[in-house]
Amino acid sequence: MNLDKLAGQYLEYLQYQRHYSIKTIESYNRQIKHFIYFLNQEAITDYNDVNYLMLRGYLTKLYEENLAKTSINHKLSALRSFFNYLLKEELILDNPFLLVESQKTTQRNPDFLFLEEMLDLLESIETKDDLGVRNKAMLELMYASGLRCSEVVNLQIFDIDLGQMILLIHGKGNKDRYVPFHEYARDWLINYIEEARTSLMIKNEGHNFVFVNKFGNPLTNRGVEDIVDRVTRHYDPTKKIHPHTIRHSFATHLLNAGADIRTVQELLGHENLATTQIYTHITKDHLKEVYLCAHPRSR
Repeated sequence: MNLDKLAGQYLEYLQYQRHYSIKTIESYNRQIKHFIYFLNQEAITDYNDVNYLMLRGYLTKLYEENLAKTSINHKLSALRSFFNYLLKEELILDNPFLLVESQKTTQRNPDFLFLEEMLDLLESIETKDDLGVRNKAMLELMYASGLRCSEVVNLQIFDIDLGQMILLIHGKGNKDRYVPFHEYARDWLINYIEEARTSLMIKNEGHNFVFVNKFGNPLTNRGVEDIVDRVTRHYDPTKKIHPHTIRHSFATHLLNAGADIRTVQELLGHENLATTQIYTHITKDHLKEVYLCAHPRSR
């Protein structure tokens, strides 16, 4: 099967089985097409022939194109996910992109996951038992609403309006705010609260905290960190992801999609706009990448 056909198969998988948005699929398509163009220049016709040495050459080409390091990391992220799919489908023997580390940026930037990485992380969560359903509901809600670890721990049943899909969050400095969440997160919350949490709470029915451990006790900050760490190890042992990484990803993805920075500031519960502006450097790199891919003169 040729390179383009396998890429098309993967994009259909994202659309019909993973239900990714059109914009996300278009982003994947751009990154994969760029890589296929490189493979064609190298006379490579089989993804099995892609190795670490070749990927070093690909990185050199990206640097020659004067791409920002965040844009390079974006491409690596998309291609790593694509090759994970090929490996899962037993179409290749290994994934050489796992050997390529993300490029270190020169300035101190917030730690975040690219969109495809975030979605793949959430998709990787096992939901075969009550604790797995809890993990899925919790991380989906953290990403849906950009919650701090402490806000997850302190969330109570009566803080959730499932009908309006709104959370009442008690944030830093005793400052309350309302934060929406989407239908997909609501469905997992309902599944967790009505079934998994009910089962876990048989051992402890004396509180209204939403997320509990296997004994029915409220989770602690350390408990949330441990859950994120375990989920990450299952997804990709080479990555180190913290609860705040999910919050940073939430903000970055909203800004990349065109959200107003003051709206993002309010959603995050930042008192000062300057705190929210640390995410804007990422969106600038994203805009430049889209511009270079789209403008006819840029080629």
